[in-house]
Amino acid sequence: MSPAVLIIGGVMLLAIIGVSVYGALTLPPGAQVPVHFGPAGYNRWLPKKTGLALWPALSVVVYVIVVATAHSKAIHGSPAVGLIVALGVILVTEIGALTAALSRGRRG
Repeated sequence: MSPAVLIIGGVMLLAIIGVSVYGALTLPPGAQVPVHFGPAGYNRWLPKKTGLALWPALSVVVYVIVVATAHSKAIHGSPAVGLIVALGVILVTEIGALTAALSRGRRG
């Protein structure tokens, strides 16, 4: 895997962590964060600390698995593209979840 992909993945990981830190600072105590987006919208809400910690943890797991298996012959296609796409989806979903948590907090 090229150093550029590792740097891009690292920057995306930092962005995901940054969104969680922003959520920790912005959401009120006792707030809940959604972690699952289903057909009817977000439907699995967890306490703020747990929900905000899950997004970066999932991202680190994805990053480590893709980087560790990048040289494996069993993977077809470019693992670099898969890593960037996966982290991008996680980042966009986390931003959507934080937006939903913030709007839920304003309504309540």
